[in-house]
Amino acid sequence: MLRKPLERGIHGRRWLVASTQQLNAGMGNTCKRCFSVEGAETEEDEHEILFFSLRHAATVTLKEMHQFGAQANNKRALLLAAQFLHEELPIRLARRVRELKKLPFGLGETAAMTQVRKLYEKSFFQIRRTPTPKTLEIEENFTQVLDRMMSEHNNVQATVARGLQELLTREGDFAMHQRGIISREHIPGSIASFDFGQFLDRFYLSRVGMRVLVGQHIMLHHPQDGFIGIIQTECQPAFVCSHAIQDAQHICQLSYGVAPNVQMEGSIDMKLPYIPEHLHYIFFELLKNSMRAVVERYKEEQPNKHWTADELPPVSVVFAEGDEDIAIKISDKGGGISRSGMERLWTYSFTTAGKTREKLHQLEHDDKPVMAGFAHGLPLSRIHARAFGGDLQVMSMQGHGTDVYIYLWKLGDREVSVP
Repeated sequence: MLRKPLERGIHGRRWLVASTQQLNAGMGNTCKRCFSVEGAETEEDEHEILFFSLRHAATVTLKEMHQFGAQANNKRALLLAAQFLHEELPIRLARRVRELKKLPFGLGETAAMTQVRKLYEKSFFQIRRTPTPKTLEIEENFTQVLDRMMSEHNNVQATVARGLQELLTREGDFAMHQRGIISREHIPGSIASFDFGQFLDRFYLSRVGMRVLVGQHIMLHHPQDGFIGIIQTECQPAFVCSHAIQDAQHICQLSYGVAPNVQMEGSIDMKLPYIPEHLHYIFFELLKNSMRAVVERYKEEQPNKHWTADELPPVSVVFAEGDEDIAIKISDKGGGISRSGMERLWTYSFTTAGKTREKLHQLEHDDKPVMAGFAHGLPLSRIHARAFGGDLQVMSMQGHGTDVYIYLWKLGDREVSVP
């Protein structure tokens, strides 16, 4: 899992090793340099971020994390893991900063996206000014830095969603393009060729990857029975799903006064090494979508009727175990999605719930949970599924309902290149 620091170059070129050593030599001891804690403010800061952004992130598999984490009681293993993160995280943070600066349509200059970029720059310099963990005392301090960084990044998703809404409101052409009202031919060539969906896929895949690596290292300091870091050695998807069902039903009940029942069937006893937090996120987002679709469909048909859970068609969750992967199907009878909606299903500006801006305002100023409307839940669920070689697919019949298929790579050894 761990690669020795400074041995990776751009496309394998070893000149970067010497360049890194020269950079550090020129700066003196990294931890002694006066870095900005709010982001890049000097030309030297900008050059350092650019330097790291040109390097490639390492590829890590769930199986490698599981096997290496099993050695965490070995203090040397913890030091090696910390040294890997000390070298790896600045690369991933710098690559995201560079992309955020290059966004067209002024997206990178919106208040929300500037806030995200500054946060990533701040985290970059916090790690860079922390000494390389060569002793257990320094490693402990470094882990505390990572823990604070995780907390500071908790609201990035909502901030990015707010930035997109800010741009959609301000930029007419971009808004019409995202909604399919105008084609790419009406937008200048360099901007028309930019795919916001691909950018956000890369951004969120990197975010998930960083949070997994950091979360794994932090939790190795807080061992739990049945877990190696954040990886549960015998994770039971049906058990995780049962908790997600309760959470989704609770929010649905608060939002609509009723929530459909959910039926689980199939291979509900199967287990595999996996990250239950990822599974819960996927189940929770998809079940919310299904429950909302069912309730809204039947309330619309009979708005004056007081529906009970038993009167609504249940949501179905089927588990199946194959030789290579696990397949899970979530089915509802919520009326389905139109074909034009299916084409935009994976964009981060499309939601069947609508009123994204109002939902973001509610999230910031109201304690009441939000059922749907951010347009991030479905594409981010696919990101979480793909993070370790799985996938997520949607089939829908307008007038009937929707089936969502979740695939989890059972062996956990697929390499995923994190941008």
